[in-house]
Amino acid sequence: MTMVELVQVICWHVFTKHNLIEEFKLDQVKLMNFFRAIESGMQDNPYHNATHVADVVQSMHCLLLKGGLNQFVGKMEILAGLFSACIHDFEHIGFNNDFLIKTQHDWAIDSNDKSPNENHHLISAFRILRQDDFNFLHRMPEAQRNQFRKIVIELVLATDMGEHMAIVSKLKTNLLKRMENPDDQIEDEPPDSLRILVLQGAIKVADIGHVYADRDVHIRWAERLEEEMWRQGDLEKHRDLKVSFLMDREKPGVTRSQPGFVDFVVMPLFETWAACFPKCQVLVNRVQANCDHWKEMEKQWNLASKT
Repeated sequence: MTMVELVQVICWHVFTKHNLIEEFKLDQVKLMNFFRAIESGMQDNPYHNATHVADVVQSMHCLLLKGGLNQFVGKMEILAGLFSACIHDFEHIGFNNDFLIKTQHDWAIDSNDKSPNENHHLISAFRILRQDDFNFLHRMPEAQRNQFRKIVIELVLATDMGEHMAIVSKLKTNLLKRMENPDDQIEDEPPDSLRILVLQGAIKVADIGHVYADRDVHIRWAERLEEEMWRQGDLEKHRDLKVSFLMDREKPGVTRSQPGFVDFVVMPLFETWAACFPKCQVLVNRVQANCDHWKEMEKQWNLASKT
C-alpha cells in the first residue's frame, strides 16, 4: 500500500467494519471510485492532507465503535459520520477561512463569507457524489438520501473552528444535562437535533485527534500545522497584508501556543465530551499528558529567553 492509497483503504475498512455496504446496499464499485476521487483531491499541505483525513476517519470510527455513543447513533448516523470525516477537508488548499474572506477568494464569494473552507469541501464532494460513476447511494430511497445529506452538512460545517465555542456550549447545556439526569429522560428516541449534536461533537474530537496521540506523533502534527500556518503568513507578507496571529515565522508560532490552546480550546471540549461519554476519559488523560509536555517546554523557553 502506498501513501496515496491510505484514505481509500481506511475508508473501505471502516465502511466494511460497520457493515454499511450491506445495510444500505451501497454500490461497491462506485463507492471505491468515490474514495479514490476524494483522495486524489487532497492537496500536499503540511497538515491538511490525505494522512490527516485518514486519521480523522479512523478516530471517528473508534468513537462510534467504542466511545459509548450507542444510544444516539444508528446505522444512518454511522454512515453519515464516517462519510463526513472522509470529505471534511476535501481539496483544502492550506489557508484558513479568515484569509479566504479577506482576499475575496472564490470559495468565500461562493459561500457569502460563511465557512468558505467547509462549504467548499461539502459542495465539491456532493458534486462528485451526484455523478453516475461515483454515486454509491443510487439504490438508497430518496428520504434516506435527504436525511444523509442533512446530517453530513451539519457535521462538516461543525469543523469550522469559528463554531467551536458554540458547539461546546450546546454540548454542555443540551447533551450533558440529559446525560446527568437519566431519570428525567423520556424513553423515546433522542430527537434528531441531539443526534446531530453528538455527531458534531464526535467529528470535532476526531478532527483535532492529534492532541491525544502519542507524544512524538502529536509533536510532529503540531509542527506540521505550524509550518502550514507560517506559509499562509509568508503569503500575507508577500501581498502586504496584515500577518495573521501565530503565522509570522519570525515570531513564536503554534508550538509555543499549545498550553493556552489546550487550556482554553481543547480541554473544555474534551472534558465536556468525557463527562457525557465516560469511556472517552482516556482521551482527556492523554491530552493532559501532552499539555504537560508543552508546559514544561514553555518553562525551558522562558528560561532560555532570560539568559
